[in-house]
Amino acid sequence: CRIENCDSCFSRDFCTKCKTGFYSHRGRCFRGCPSGFAALEELMECVEGCEVGQWSEWGTCSRNNKTCGFKWGLETRTRQIVKKPAKDTIPCPT
Repeated sequence: CRIENCDSCFSRDFCTKCKTGFYSHRGRCFRGCPSGFAALEELMECVEGCEVGQWSEWGTCSRNNKTCGFKWGLETRTRQIVKKPAKDTIPCPT
């Protein structure tokens, strides 16, 4: 196997099990997962993480379903989930 920090390989260029402390990702071994991927600790693998869109604009201030101006109310904003995580164990942010 020619993969650095690999314990066992499928082929010379594809790792199937990394050494302790390294995460497996697309046949390679990493100390941490690349951007856009989340660490699945129990398997020591990098899986696709949750991707969320941009925040919406702030809504109007409201209290008890009535517009309240700027004091003593609640303003909200939202964002949509663009891509759900590969595993249910990696939650999307609220």
